[in-house]
Amino acid sequence: MNDIHRIAEEHSVEIRADVAPRLKDGDIVVRPLRLDELEIASALTRAHPDLAVADEHIARGVLAHNPDSFWGVYRKEADGEQSGVLAGYYGFLLLNERGWDALLDRTLDAKHPPLELLAKAGEIPGGVYIWSMVVPGLSAVATPMVTKALGKTCAGRPLYASAGTQGGLNLMRRQGFNPVTPEDDDIGGLFLFGKLGDLKVRPLRAQHMDARYKIVVVSTPDEMEKVRAVRAVFILEQNCPYDEEFDGNDFSGTHILGYVDGEPAATMRLRYFAGFVKMERLAVLPRFRRTTIAREIVEASVNFCRRKGYTKVYGHAQKRLVNFWSRLGFKPIDKNYPLVFSDHEYVEMWGELEPHTDPITMYSDPHLFLRPEGRWDEPGVLERSAERPPSNPH
Repeated sequence: MNDIHRIAEEHSVEIRADVAPRLKDGDIVVRPLRLDELEIASALTRAHPDLAVADEHIARGVLAHNPDSFWGVYRKEADGEQSGVLAGYYGFLLLNERGWDALLDRTLDAKHPPLELLAKAGEIPGGVYIWSMVVPGLSAVATPMVTKALGKTCAGRPLYASAGTQGGLNLMRRQGFNPVTPEDDDIGGLFLFGKLGDLKVRPLRAQHMDARYKIVVVSTPDEMEKVRAVRAVFILEQNCPYDEEFDGNDFSGTHILGYVDGEPAATMRLRYFAGFVKMERLAVLPRFRRTTIAREIVEASVNFCRRKGYTKVYGHAQKRLVNFWSRLGFKPIDKNYPLVFSDHEYVEMWGELEPHTDPITMYSDPHLFLRPEGRWDEPGVLERSAERPPSNPH
């Protein structure tokens, strides 16, 4: 279990929880995993044979060596505090000083970790390594809770991780992990998060966005005019011909509009294809380029796509902007021919998104499909129309 793993589907198994102290965040509860629950946790991973993980007997030995090594993530049930549904788990290697040194000099065999390199129960570790992470769609909520809980016994200890998938790598970047060396900035590289007890996980959603910023899905002609005004920067700054900027696709996609201090400042266009969304036409007015509105509008667009059920996004980045997109978790697509249009060289890029905890599917509440785009959790006008009795007019 030497890498971060994401599972795109739910494979929850019902269990009985004990009465140990637990942290809460809405309907999610985390607590140390018991030895008798390890088989259930392993079943969550075995449901995905493509994951390269350590054998269960090795995990059992690690958990017996230190009971803080595994933490379960549970969904609360309606019948009270004493029950829960295991929805995922975290596994940690709590490294002693020798183990920490082995991790940093890359001699640690994380798939078969020697117990002599791990801190014993009650012993403060030298460093903490995220050994496995199977939390389908719950990491944004569960990771802050688990790091806070583990920080009570491992305060001040650095937290490390490696990514085994592109999606895991994107997730770590968005949540604030940084490569230990420039060469580590890839799948399999070693990343440092910070010190337990001092960590603040970046939410995947802009739940606490600066009050200066507002992001909306365009739904009126006035908002569309604001989009066009912002995108005029391409015509003015890059001498882009009008017909190349307004390319005939504006009425076949979704537009995202960002405001700074009430002023239209940035925009993004989304277009949908089988299995992926194309993100395009990101534009920011010059006077707002020292703000974080570009990042905010990209993250809002990502979460919009996640709610729609998409897990892959694609786009064309000007060569000078590849680093910007890379910092947001996107990766170049290596092809053997150049992409040139409107006088610029472009690089194809893509990103893998963490599945949303509540994606919209055809089995969702049918009222969601009647509501305005992006406002799926607010009752809409057609629901209010149901207050009138059906007359079935013809």
